[in-house]
Amino acid sequence: MAKIILISGGARSGKSTFAEQLALQMDKPIAYLATAQALDQEMAERIKNHQKRRPAHLFHTFEEPYNLKEVLLQHHQQYRTWLLDCLTLYISNLLFAQVDANTEINQNLSTELAEKLLSQLNALLTTLAELELTIIVVTNEVGWGLVPADPVSRAYRDILGIVNQRMAAAADEVYLLTMGIPLKIK
Repeated sequence: MAKIILISGGARSGKSTFAEQLALQMDKPIAYLATAQALDQEMAERIKNHQKRRPAHLFHTFEEPYNLKEVLLQHHQQYRTWLLDCLTLYISNLLFAQVDANTEINQNLSTELAEKLLSQLNALLTTLAELELTIIVVTNEVGWGLVPADPVSRAYRDILGIVNQRMAAAADEVYLLTMGIPLKIK
């Protein structure tokens, strides 16, 4: 059974840096499971900055926006320590594979989307339960800010809140990062 360490917090709270430092204290080699997609120039710069911060000789990066379970199953015996950065973008990738920003969201569609995305999370958690590794999962707290103005963003916020609760329940350790300071809450 995998050991799961969940790291959450707001934007620019130091989650990824803390996760990388934590991973470096664990078994080598380390697999970095990156879910970000360079869909615009700003995101491409963010990805490049993340890549610069982690040396290739210490972290082997798998860039996978959708099929985390498959990457883990294929490579789990080569890497004892995994860093998933981030669960938030993974859920976003899955959501926007189903809808776009102009999709009309009603309660039925919101429920259907939540069920699909939670099914993906459950499949990931089931896979982790079968593997002998440590995985550090980075996610974001998106429910502490303003209520999003559009229905798709509100549905995403609600789904991610449930995803984070389920991941935290499955996790062995949970850290909340604020202002670069980790607080162990589980």
